[in-house]
Amino acid sequence: RRIHPERNVREGDFLESIGTVYSEKGKLEDALAWYHKAHRIYRKTLGAESADAGGVICKSAGALQGQGEVDEAIAKYEEGLAIRRRALGDEHPDVALTLYNFGVCK
Repeated sequence: RRIHPERNVREGDFLESIGTVYSEKGKLEDALAWYHKAHRIYRKTLGAESADAGGVICKSAGALQGQGEVDEAIAKYEEGLAIRRRALGDEHPDVALTLYNFGVCK
């Protein structure tokens, strides 16, 4: 941030990675906070309809699912899936993975 004070995609990637570490450690509340920060940066730098924005929404859904918030997780998976389909197309492997995770959640 000192070198590049403006928000950029790389910062979003770092924040998303920190969220993933927290998620893997089982600290889902912390993971959700970091995913939210990454999503905000992706929206500002890449746009709300970017694949990265959709991906971090899906990671948030996974964390919510881990907390037992299934209804909220389903809503997030639907949102992330729609964005990923528009950004990547129906045949992309990330879309397939989202569909799988969505099915597991349901």
